[in-house]
Order: sequence, then structure tokens, then C-alpha cells
Amino acid sequence: MASSTALKRLVQNSAVLKRGAEAARQEIFGHLPQLNIQSGHQKAKKSFTGPYLARYYPESINKYARKIHDGWETEEEEYRRLKTMQRRRKGKGKPQKGAGKRKK
Repeated sequence: MASSTALKRLVQNSAVLKRGAEAARQEIFGHLPQLNIQSGHQKAKKSFTGPYLARYYPESINKYARKIHDGWETEEEEYRRLKTMQRRRKGKGKPQKGAGKRKK
């Protein structure tokens, strides 16, 4: 009889010890309890990508260059301006205001 009560106590104590060890492991290593539900912890512990993107794509100098130099334009703006000038000379530019089909 004594062995059965000792065995019951050992089983009870092992469950308590296991819970205590689990709580200590969670506190020491920062683990979360396994509840078999989605908690979002995996997304929350990811580092932010904003600083990396800011370093990879530096700020353009165009904003500051326009303040200093009159007539500053990028290569794309210059190309677009030249292309529209060529189209206007060919007569393919946008029509003047009020020169549509319905004008009488």
C-alpha cells in the first residue's frame, strides 16, 4: 500500500515539476506556451524591413537640385519633354481647348 501512495505522489509531483520546468523554460528562453493556435508571434518577432529599404534606396537628389538650379530635370523628364516637342511638330500633340469634334 505504501508503494501505491508513493507512486501516486510521484506521478502528481512529476506533473507539477513538469509544469514548473515548462514555465521556467518559457521565462528563461522566451518561448511561448504551445496552445496549437495561431498567435502571430512568428510575424511579430520578425525585424522591420523599413530601415533596410531606406538604406538600399537612398533619397533622390532631384528635390534638392531643383531648389539650387533653375531648370533642373532628370533624364526621364528631359526625354519626355523632347518627345512631346517632336510630336507637336508632327501635329500629334494634344488638341487646343475647345477644338474637339463637337465644336460648331
